[in-house]
Amino acid sequence: MSSNMNWDINKYKENHESNDHWELRKAFMEKWKEHYPEERLVCLARVFANMEFLGCRYPQEVMQEVSKLSQEVAKTYRHEKKSKLQRTFVAASTMAEDRVKGIKRTGGIVENSTPAKASRINFVPQGSRMTSDNNNSIENTEENLEPIAQSEWTAAKSQKEKSLLDAKGYINDIMNMERLDLKYFHEDMFNTSYGRLVLLIRPWAGKIWNMQASCQACKLPFEFKYKNGICVYSIRGKILAEGQGETKAEAKSAAEALAWTRLSEQSVILIVKEQWIAQGDARISLSDFSGPASKEVSFGTPIESSVALKMMKMMGWKGGGLGAESQGIEEPIKPKMQMVNRAGLGSDVGGAKQFRRAAQGLMRRFLDSGSFDLDLVFSSDFTKEERAALHQCAKSAGLASKSYGDVDRFLVVKKKIEPFSLFRAVLENGGNTSKYQIIIPATLRSNGR
Repeated sequence: MSSNMNWDINKYKENHESNDHWELRKAFMEKWKEHYPEERLVCLARVFANMEFLGCRYPQEVMQEVSKLSQEVAKTYRHEKKSKLQRTFVAASTMAEDRVKGIKRTGGIVENSTPAKASRINFVPQGSRMTSDNNNSIENTEENLEPIAQSEWTAAKSQKEKSLLDAKGYINDIMNMERLDLKYFHEDMFNTSYGRLVLLIRPWAGKIWNMQASCQACKLPFEFKYKNGICVYSIRGKILAEGQGETKAEAKSAAEALAWTRLSEQSVILIVKEQWIAQGDARISLSDFSGPASKEVSFGTPIESSVALKMMKMMGWKGGGLGAESQGIEEPIKPKMQMVNRAGLGSDVGGAKQFRRAAQGLMRRFLDSGSFDLDLVFSSDFTKEERAALHQCAKSAGLASKSYGDVDRFLVVKKKIEPFSLFRAVLENGGNTSKYQIIIPATLRSNGR
């Protein structure tokens, strides 16, 4: 098929259109100028650009036609795009530290430097210290090294992303510090010069973030000020540390180091070893509590110790089935929730109500349980609408919830436990659980506490 070729492609360039956008449209029209009428080709080129740049969707037959026509053009454009300079944005504080240390970066990557490595943390029992032999083995044994975790969000993307790494370079110092045995703990150790505080340490976060989050959890105002080359951190209006430097980054770094030293020497420490731990190390799927083969996720009081069972035993029941001859049922009747289909919450009001009722029951059992180091982790089976319903149920129950991941998005529900109660609970369980570990610095004894 031939068409009129005596028309100017450049007249269709829009004033607001970027060069990349226009060059792609222009290449598409130049390739098929001899085969399509002017008006239709301009429309197809615009559809192609909208699909490539904006992710727009059109009727299936239109998208199929454009996809066939644009294969070569799109392939060339994507190849050129990959070969362009990859810019990596670096924080201003990092740039300042690089200048002081003489580090050079190209595209955000350190030149002439091997990728950073960090050792897996060895959590040692309370009252003991890691020996120098262990340190040497960490330095010399290649299999003990792992890449540094970059952030909580990056860690959340893999199935077992919760591995604990010394991402910020200070956890080994905490683990090697001289400490007291747990038997010496008393309530006065919560008291610091700045108020009652438990220093919550999440190894994947920085020092300042940990100090600020700890103060916030303990309801202590944490403030930062910078003026005339001096950085000041304060808690409840009382100065915690001051630092000076030629730049704001240098002053902040100096104040941060001093603030961390003072606070870690005055406070009892609770290390959060894992971001979350699922019941049985397995995530909850939709079928676990809303399908035909649903199973109850147990967090609450076991039936063997329930009030109803005690009342039945007082009336002479000794186990087995109900009735004079034990001919009745042995197991209590359990509700079974079932979604009608997976068409979404808005398509079936009854199904939506059943889903919320099942979610609310699960979260009530979780809230009533004595567990403090297990979380509800919902798999990526749930749709966006179902996750929104789970968030709402968690909020209504007084629980904290958050979604993680980009493509396979999943949801985690946690209990809101204030730091002092959490510290006591971990202490009652030996001071070291699957999720938490207590450290009592020896300086608390030397301070007379």
